Amino acid sequence: MAEIIKKKDCFFQKRRVRGRWLSPILLEVIGVIENREGYRGIYKVRWHVLSRDKVYTSVFPMATIKDGEFADFVPMPRKMFLECVEILRKGKFYSNTRRLVMYRMNKMLANNNNAEKV
Repeated sequence: MAEIIKKKDCFFQKRRVRGRWLSPILLEVIGVIENREGYRGIYKVRWHVLSRDKVYTSVFPMATIKDGEFADFVPMPRKMFLECVEILRKGKFYSNTRRLVMYRMNKMLANNNNAEKV
């Protein structure tokens, strides 16, 4: 059974479509709208989309594809999420701050993949 999504849970998405990388997304759950066991949940989320030129932030309701899973999103530790958002907020040059955040996310994904193989 998948874990239940709660307020303040954080996720990350990095994916390729037709050989091209899409803009990475940091996702934070800021509220639970509807969550019934065995059904799709609806959550109020905040996205931080790391485009090439700047970060686009938006808040909206989002449904899960099944219990505890957003489509193509990987759970990430809250502490790392907050570090990434802080880097983006305080950075002077966006290209450098984006690179730092992407490095952290790639390292987290590599650690997850190694843990699954063991």
